[in-house]
Amino acid sequence: MLYYDKKVVGERIKEARRRRKMTQSSLAEKLDYTTERQLQRIENGETSCSVDKLMEIAQILEVSTDYILFGFFKVDIGGYGKYFEGKTERQKEYLCMILEAAAENLEILG
Repeated sequence: MLYYDKKVVGERIKEARRRRKMTQSSLAEKLDYTTERQLQRIENGETSCSVDKLMEIAQILEVSTDYILFGFFKVDIGGYGKYFEGKTERQKEYLCMILEAAAENLEILG
């Protein structure tokens, strides 16, 4: 059985925010928080957020709620899902970063 761990959830939110190259203040603003302190407390595992806010965070950071809550990456793009099978979460994150960098630089191919 999986359990909700505020500290781990906060770390995943922080990692996803950093991958999107967002500051705490910019994410806090998108979440309509009056100060970034609310987001700091979530990222530090001091407090949790509502399900609605969790869904909003996932949408803004373009990750699944499964990833935020449990660390599960849901990746199956055609036949490419096979490259993620049997990999650790850290390896999956690395593969996603490589794909993201490649997608951002497709224009150099013309």
